[in-house]
Amino acid sequence: MVFMKKNTNYRFLIVIIFILTSSIVVSYALSSVWGQTYSNPLIFTRGHYDLDTGQMLQGHNSTDYDASNIPNCPPEIGVFIHGWGLNEPMANERYNRTWMSLQANNYSLPLISFSWDSNTTSSLSDSGLSGWNHAKSIARDNGPKLAQFIIDYADKCNSENKESKIRLISHSLGARVILSSLDSLHKNDSWNNNNYTVTSVHLLGAAVDNEEVSKNILDITNDWTNLWTEKTIAYGNAIEQEVTDFYNLYSPNDNYLEPKALMQIYPSYEYGDWALGQNGYQILPYPITTSLPQNYKESNVENEIAPTCDADGDKNIDFTFSKGDIINRGDNHLGYIGSRNVTDNTKLIDDGAINIVVDNWKNVKPEFDQGLALTARCN
Repeated sequence: MVFMKKNTNYRFLIVIIFILTSSIVVSYALSSVWGQTYSNPLIFTRGHYDLDTGQMLQGHNSTDYDASNIPNCPPEIGVFIHGWGLNEPMANERYNRTWMSLQANNYSLPLISFSWDSNTTSSLSDSGLSGWNHAKSIARDNGPKLAQFIIDYADKCNSENKESKIRLISHSLGARVILSSLDSLHKNDSWNNNNYTVTSVHLLGAAVDNEEVSKNILDITNDWTNLWTEKTIAYGNAIEQEVTDFYNLYSPNDNYLEPKALMQIYPSYEYGDWALGQNGYQILPYPITTSLPQNYKESNVENEIAPTCDADGDKNIDFTFSKGDIINRGDNHLGYIGSRNVTDNTKLIDDGAINIVVDNWKNVKPEFDQGLALTARCN
């Protein structure tokens, strides 16, 4: 049954100032501003972890989750996993924008939001490194929870003799949740004995290291930037054996992920390592091409990401950009899932890379947008 390296610049204080303020600026009112309701299909693990320490709280275990409004085994479902630093209303906005971009491409499927404790507490004393590290560990630990939902869903559909394809989409640090979930599925006897498979995975702007998709554990353990971190797994075998089609959509100009002299984020937090979502799988200091999963595919989608300074349409310039800045296509890390119209944020001005996701789902050659402006000025 089918269901279906390296840069040594270091952290900048302004990064943590953004992280500390972003969750405060956005209030519960966003739920109504963006038309959110809590009737949307939802997998919910918020409140399972201490946001100050990253430790699991009493009353929870490695696989528990809450779910509501889950559809009863339609032909296919999608699960969207958001990234770092988002409280619940902000996560709802990302989910809703992804859904709108799917609708803009005339693709309708039940899209489930996976909402997790990503809004960890950061400290000025270490420029936010502790908050980032706690978020990474919480993301990893949410993998078994997502995996358990997938198993439970597959079992339910199997018991009703229904086939329902499972499609996973992540943005940013949500990629770590997906990779960890695939590792859990790979180790689960029930899942494997039933020959279940995840139909597709799309990582958008993946904030994970570019060697982690390898099948060779030495690519992980021999990388000095992974010392004393939670990165001890080569996920390539799980990708190859538990997923039908696996896609990595990246942008070399991604303002959160790219190595640069000023306002560098991901490489600074990862001791010079580069992100999978910035330039694809590892080429330097040596290529991991021969260790990639056979079903691994990647595409440069920088020309799909509009040069917008306010992707969520909240009338605030997105982080790392400032008033008067000239930005290019592919710059905005928040634009992979689309960009809202600032004057009417219930509408989109761009669908980001979601059209590529839809083309992949339809198994047709992706049609890359050609009509986007090359640059824009932040006002």
